[in-house]
Amino acid sequence: MSAAEEATLALLRLIRATEFQASTGQRLLTLFDDASSVCRGFSAREHGAVCGLATKTALTVQARLRSDALRQQVDADIRWLSANGGHFIPLASTQYPKILREIADPPLGLFCVGDLRLLAQPKLAVVGSRHPTQYGRAVADRLAGEMAKLGLVITSGMALGIDAVAHESGLRAKGTTIAVLGTGPDQVYPPQHERLYRQIRQQGLLVSEFPPGVQVASWHFPQRNRVVTGLSVGTLVVEARLRSGSLISARLAMEQGRDVFAVPGSVLSKLSEGCHQLLRDGAKLTAHWQDIVDELPAGLLAPGDDQQSQPSDLLLPPHLPLSQQRLLATLDHEVQHADRLAERLGISPAELLSNLVALELLGLVKARAGGYCLVENWT
Repeated sequence: MSAAEEATLALLRLIRATEFQASTGQRLLTLFDDASSVCRGFSAREHGAVCGLATKTALTVQARLRSDALRQQVDADIRWLSANGGHFIPLASTQYPKILREIADPPLGLFCVGDLRLLAQPKLAVVGSRHPTQYGRAVADRLAGEMAKLGLVITSGMALGIDAVAHESGLRAKGTTIAVLGTGPDQVYPPQHERLYRQIRQQGLLVSEFPPGVQVASWHFPQRNRVVTGLSVGTLVVEARLRSGSLISARLAMEQGRDVFAVPGSVLSKLSEGCHQLLRDGAKLTAHWQDIVDELPAGLLAPGDDQQSQPSDLLLPPHLPLSQQRLLATLDHEVQHADRLAERLGISPAELLSNLVALELLGLVKARAGGYCLVENWT
């Protein structure tokens, strides 16, 4: 066995021995310099307190490092990766994303299945409600697809709702998306996403800091979220309640020094309260792909990408709600005042505004002095 292979096995043992807690592993590596030395020399009595570990935690880590069962688990990890075309990317590897290495507690390694080239490409995280409205789905689908066409890899957590919409849009637009899992790379969660999991495995990339066989646990998801945002130059939030995982992701992105983009919604919707709070906290109001591009670091997109690959504003999304269809039928290319539109449609100003914002985000309607009208080249 080569020195590199021994180092990889030692790191895999360390990851399992510390129960996937990157901060604990980092403390041990700082003290011992490398994982092999940790596995050979860690003593709970001598090193636990020095590393800031509670006595119980230090004893548990020591016992696991010396366990035959743990060695067998690591051997099984290697076999699974080999049999399934997987890869383990250590923190020190040149393939490890530089942007992720910059966060406070990067994973000690990444278990990956799929196209590793995506790790080196610029990424945009898209997160939001697990139970979005039709408006939220339409906006997430449109913005994720547009940014994929412009060269960003759409990254999310493969959860129900906005996550899934973002992944599917990225795949349709350019075939590039990364799913960061809260389980081992061999687990499909939620189970409803088995088809999406297989599609991402074939066309995109599955990433996890958890080894094969690790099943879902509630504490995995905040841990996963820091990787979703840590991989990305920015995080787009589409519909989020005030207390939600999406808002946690946005806070993590802010702490990591990354841009946060928030889509406004109805002031009457609980699903928009989180985004509106983010906007008050300084997130970028996002109603169009250009709002995101304007904030990206210079040179991130290939020269001309934001001009030559501009997505069309004319695509009518499928299953447009009846209320929005009625509004489109009422609008024309002449500016009409909002009060007049609400009167003609027999709806409240709040409902009208919600539909107008949705259609404006879809590129079908534009605001002008005195009211709203259709875009010039859409009929």
